[in-house]
Amino acid sequence: MRQPLNIMGSILPILVILAGCGNAWSPSPNLAPNQPNGSSPLASAMVAMDAQLVQTLDAVMADSSHSWEGRRLMSHDFLALAPTAASMINGHFEAQAPTYHLAIEQFNASPSAKHYNEVVASCTQCHLGTCPGPLDRIAKREMREDGS
Repeated sequence: MRQPLNIMGSILPILVILAGCGNAWSPSPNLAPNQPNGSSPLASAMVAMDAQLVQTLDAVMADSSHSWEGRRLMSHDFLALAPTAASMINGHFEAQAPTYHLAIEQFNASPSAKHYNEVVASCTQCHLGTCPGPLDRIAKREMREDGS
């Protein structure tokens, strides 16, 4: 009889400690945010641009005629926004940012798959010389020749 009491005596404190942890078990995990320290204004604008590209492409693909008519993209003044790190603003970024603005203006003046892809290409060209991390993600935004 003595042995079961010893096991219970050592398990009971552990159960009490676990019960007092405060958070009940949940089927959906409580995940840490992607950017626990927040995003810079420049990074936030780029995430917003990515969301616009996804939304625009999804809307065109959902349209049975795949019409680009009436589609618009909001432009961001990347040169006026604070970056995550000052080293991200270099000569390449400063030269490429206006190309992005021109691509947006061209798309908004005449929305088409070609002009949409030129916006995506402007993102790619800038990231090649500044911050290559998102290149795979950007490549997924391109409208393929086969319409996908």
